[in-house]
Amino acid sequence: MKRVFLIMAMTMFFNGMVKASPESNALEPVVYYYSTVAFVETPLTYLKGSIPLSKEEALQRNHYRFSYDELHRLTSISFYNGNTPRDPNHTANHFILAHRMVFTYESDKEMITFYSTKGKQIDVMGNCREFVYQLDDNGFRKSLHFANGEGEKVENAWGIYRYQWTYLDHGGVIEDRFDKVGKPASIRPGFKFFRLRLYFNSLGHIALMQNIDKDGNLTENGSGASQDRITLNAEGNFYQWEVLDNDSELEKGNGPNVAIGILEINKYGYEVRMEQRDENNKPIYNHYGICRSRTIYDRFGNIVERRFYDEEDNPSNHKFAGYHKLKIKWDTTGNRRDSLSYYDVDDKPTEHHTRGYQKVEYAYNDKNLLEKISYLDVHGNLVNRKDTGAAYMVYGYDDNGQRSAVTLFDSTGKIIR
Repeated sequence: MKRVFLIMAMTMFFNGMVKASPESNALEPVVYYYSTVAFVETPLTYLKGSIPLSKEEALQRNHYRFSYDELHRLTSISFYNGNTPRDPNHTANHFILAHRMVFTYESDKEMITFYSTKGKQIDVMGNCREFVYQLDDNGFRKSLHFANGEGEKVENAWGIYRYQWTYLDHGGVIEDRFDKVGKPASIRPGFKFFRLRLYFNSLGHIALMQNIDKDGNLTENGSGASQDRITLNAEGNFYQWEVLDNDSELEKGNGPNVAIGILEINKYGYEVRMEQRDENNKPIYNHYGICRSRTIYDRFGNIVERRFYDEEDNPSNHKFAGYHKLKIKWDTTGNRRDSLSYYDVDDKPTEHHTRGYQKVEYAYNDKNLLEKISYLDVHGNLVNRKDTGAAYMVYGYDDNGQRSAVTLFDSTGKIIR
């Protein structure tokens, strides 16, 4: 019985690939197009596309390209708007980390490297240049470490030096994470689950995470949570999470400090509504100041508007930031963000309460690289941010088009950093 579940899940995944639109010729890998990617909680899970697109539709909007070799091994994942390379946007999951990710294989290893929109290899999650998976005798992932540009093992930005997986006879998987000195590391910042027992659904998507001790007993963290039950659709799109205690009862907990989170998605797999609920299934505001939200997208799949609502579904302000509506304007290609601005429930310009500005404007150089970000008040004047003190930032780039410097200025033009 050992690992039967994972074998079934991988088989179903590969069989399901025929649903997406492929592109191939004798010299090129097979390419499939997707509007988004499946949700994951652990790097144990193989990355998959979600919501297949035809090539014709993909080239009109934001999309992912999954490339496979003649052995049907994943060789790359890349993100584009039409034919323009882009960094991943709201559609990315926790481990889609660059415009292009390249997968290579050895008999007992899988490696992932990362590339910018300019085609240059880059670091992700701190100074991680490469993800290196070790495989067991049956070809399953048994561990993961991170290497820098010199090939040295490093911690990632979450404080994780190494992942280790143990496969259980009943189909579950134990995940241990360690920092550089060998101490247990949490799943990620703000999520205080340490040793995990993982269960997956019949399609290989995460279904249940349990925080356990060394003997396998459920262990509640400081928020009272010991389990996360996750509901996805067949495409791997996120629908709902439920936080549970040791008795599998609903419990407000973890980072958002809610018991239930519910998402509604559109035909492209994008979140259009989100709602938070307590252990009695009543709407509540989460730890970040949101009860309900609604999001609108343009024809490319870029976010253009997000609004917030209260427990009775009335228009309301974000609890901490103090605005009701966020608007984002893009250029005609859908590739460059021109501005971002905040409005109250009466659609009047309002300042972000914790940052101190009403609008952000973006300027680009002749190479289409972001050159300047400016922060403006409700009157359109430069204003110093409350958090950083900057009224505008200017970016510098090296000969390869990689960002090499950022300088912060206050509203008088004085350099502050």
